[in-house]
Amino acid sequence: MSRAEHERLRDIANAISTIKAHVQRARDEPSLTKDPLLHDALLYEFIVIGEAVKHVSAETRAQEPEVPWQDVAGLRDLIAHEYFHIEISRVLEIVERDLPVLEKALDRLLAEADPHEQESDDGSHDHEPT
Repeated sequence: MSRAEHERLRDIANAISTIKAHVQRARDEPSLTKDPLLHDALLYEFIVIGEAVKHVSAETRAQEPEVPWQDVAGLRDLIAHEYFHIEISRVLEIVERDLPVLEKALDRLLAEADPHEQESDDGSHDHEPT
């Protein structure tokens, strides 16, 4: 059974939140920056994002043209197939430079898809009871 597009968008948003939490923890405890477990966790979440992006319709992607959707999906392929070329410093650059653009686009797309969804003050997403 395939997941609905809204669920895929939610998967991306959840992966972004997880990446941000991992990176913040590494900032709070600098020894974690070199931890292979952190690297694996970040890469896994980028694989989730890339795979979910591949299932977002062209129509939906067109609503947010500032997001390099093909590059996002391509990162997933790079991690999965060219894992030996991945440098964690480049991944962290992507987190800082590109993730905020994707996160804002996801917030807009999810709000449009579900007008009852609200973002809380801490950046997490809450659903109002229906």
